[in-house]
Amino acid sequence: MNKLFIFSIILTIILAIYLSLLFIGLKEDDLKIPEKGYFGRGEPKKDDLNIKKFKIEFSLKEINQLKERLEKSRIGHFELENINDWSYGVKLNELNEWSNYWKDKFDFNKMEGNLNKYPQYLTQIEGIMIHFLHVKPPKPKAYRHIIPLILVHGWPGNVYEFYKIIPMLIDPKSHSLDFDIAFEIIAPSIPGYGFSEQPHKRGFDSIATARIFNHLMTERLGFKQYLAQGGDWGSLIVSTLGRYYSTNLIGIHINMAFISPFDSYKHFIISLIGCYKPEWVFSESEHFKNFSIKEKYLGLLEESGYMHIQATKPDTVGVGLNDSPIGLLAYILEKFSTWTNPSFRSLPDGGILKKYSRDDILTIISIYWLQGNILSSQRYYKENFLSKNIFNSKYVNIPTAYAAFPYDIGGATPKELIQLNYNLTQMTIFSDGGHFAAFEMPKELANDILNFGLKF
Repeated sequence: MNKLFIFSIILTIILAIYLSLLFIGLKEDDLKIPEKGYFGRGEPKKDDLNIKKFKIEFSLKEINQLKERLEKSRIGHFELENINDWSYGVKLNELNEWSNYWKDKFDFNKMEGNLNKYPQYLTQIEGIMIHFLHVKPPKPKAYRHIIPLILVHGWPGNVYEFYKIIPMLIDPKSHSLDFDIAFEIIAPSIPGYGFSEQPHKRGFDSIATARIFNHLMTERLGFKQYLAQGGDWGSLIVSTLGRYYSTNLIGIHINMAFISPFDSYKHFIISLIGCYKPEWVFSESEHFKNFSIKEKYLGLLEESGYMHIQATKPDTVGVGLNDSPIGLLAYILEKFSTWTNPSFRSLPDGGILKKYSRDDILTIISIYWLQGNILSSQRYYKENFLSKNIFNSKYVNIPTAYAAFPYDIGGATPKELIQLNYNLTQMTIFSDGGHFAAFEMPKELANDILNFGLKF
């Protein structure tokens, strides 16, 4: 062994010990789990318990203002002569193409009609209005069992991510999915995202979100038990539901795992061995033969600049993005490129249209712009790092399914690490797919959720 290798091992161990002292034991004893909160304006008031029908309506004035802003956008930078990919961010010619399409060809009326195709509602919980879709199976008698399922989105998405997967979950037989069960879907907008009200007080993190969503499911909608699914922040929220509201859940399904090699000494030892001898610790060693803590964290470091500013000064970056549609467009486009597949960074067009349509991506972005809530969505990072629930590794006792997509942020997580945090009863390793599973691969994800539902 050369000296550099030995030094790197020693440095890694020192770093692990330091991080362990910070985060190991950061479990339920260190986290405050209040029974209720209040995030409305002013002093706490009683909630309006009614559930009201809701229809999405965008202002023609705001749509016209958006088009005017795009027309007058100042894109004055020049491109580097020897760069022909997205390694520096969105390429200028691609940004212009997307901007022109958004301004001249995107059909806002069609978007509004499409968004309203599912029944949706508002109800007040903890002082803020919660928006949610509630979609029931159209042919309930065709199925042996109907299971309530809450779908929870993440960032930079919103409930529109689920519009393609919902039909497959409420009526799988009509979509060539041979199952005798179906789901009754509830898909809420995280407060500060989409069509839910923004929190007016600090402290609104994934714990508060889980508490509110559990209240929605049990107290407002009357479900005794339900299933929960999520990716990105949705994964943390449904994991929090599984940790603290387990009596109300029959199981959780996640397509992103908030697991770190520094969650415990056991996590670190398995991860360290897996870097050099994956066949010693990973049963699916062929899929994780290139497992590397170093590469994982170098990759995360390269792609986590957005997270650092959103977790520290969200209002700083949020002001600019909330005032500039071209800035917002560039910011979110880059995430849909790299987080769908990191290799897309090397493509001149960013690869987005390999997986999504312009209309689908621009619907996501238009919701942020027209609702004016990119800043409040970014505050969610600050709140979750302040509360430390993002580091929570308390064991989830209820049945858990993990859909492992290879191109998710940080890559897929091996079963042996998932099992340390979850009662893992199902794991599916996919050969393709990235961070936005429901949006990118709806049929594959629907099939996996339905398979999990058969267990109940």
